[in-house]
Amino acid sequence: MNKFGAVVVGLILGGAVVYSAPLAWNYWHGSAYMRQHMAHHGTENGHMMQGGMMHDEENMPMLNGVNTTEQEADDLKALFKNHLAINRRVEMLPNGIKTVTESDDEAIRTALVNHVAGMINRVEVGDNPQIPIQSAMLTPIFEGGQTITTEINATETGVGVIQTSTDPVVVEALQKHATEVSDLAARGMQAVHEQMMARH
Repeated sequence: MNKFGAVVVGLILGGAVVYSAPLAWNYWHGSAYMRQHMAHHGTENGHMMQGGMMHDEENMPMLNGVNTTEQEADDLKALFKNHLAINRRVEMLPNGIKTVTESDDEAIRTALVNHVAGMINRVEVGDNPQIPIQSAMLTPIFEGGQTITTEINATETGVGVIQTSTDPVVVEALQKHATEVSDLAARGMQAVHEQMMARH
């Protein structure tokens, strides 16, 4: 069984798995055109234009990266659309982060576990999905993956992750991204739009 499969099985069965690889939560930013459209026209009918492509908040086509699978995109859609079903706690450590992300909804919990396991595998092999609206904080996480130690522990309704790094740049990226993800879990696409505007 490969490491991806071991992580999934370990989490679902309530085990603990430890790998030297970061948890990279996919998060999102847009083009200048999209930001301008949002600022001047809002999100009429839930649609925005980015680089000539329709950004549909129902189907979320911009979740597709250079080699993302249909399952990866579906899991992300489920997490975005059902963010209010996600409970998240974050503790900042001197050299990293400690997070617990859970859901009482079984389907959302499955999507969450799939996402965590898949991203850990991607960072471990250096396979950045390059999702068009992916957070800039993921770049140093992917680049500094070899400096990160990740401990994953299944909880009754989700997953706990401890990540530490010997590189202060990576530590900062982990902490900032953890904050982004918490905001996303709390406020959904509203947080995405506001964070895009703040970054640019």
